[in-house]
Amino acid sequence: MLKVTEHDIAEELDQYLNEALRQPVVIEKAGHEALVVLSMVEYERLQEAEDEYWLESARRANVEGYLDHEQEVRRRLAAAMNEKRLSNSKERTPS
Repeated sequence: MLKVTEHDIAEELDQYLNEALRQPVVIEKAGHEALVVLSMVEYERLQEAEDEYWLESARRANVEGYLDHEQEVRRRLAAAMNEKRLSNSKERTPS
């Protein structure tokens, strides 16, 4: 992945647009990675991968059932509390 500053991109835009056809170009602004320029082919590939992910998630939900938000929150809270209880009991157990 190529990284350039916004100053460099402003001076040589055509060069970096051509480079983005071959690899993603990361543009830094104020010393931080701020933007990525992708080819349309890569963008479409990523979109297709995301679409496949959500399609598979929907299929799985149709088979396994949809989450009840409150039930899922309770399940995660119980799991976290159980984990904390187990870690506390390990701390108190003498070696």
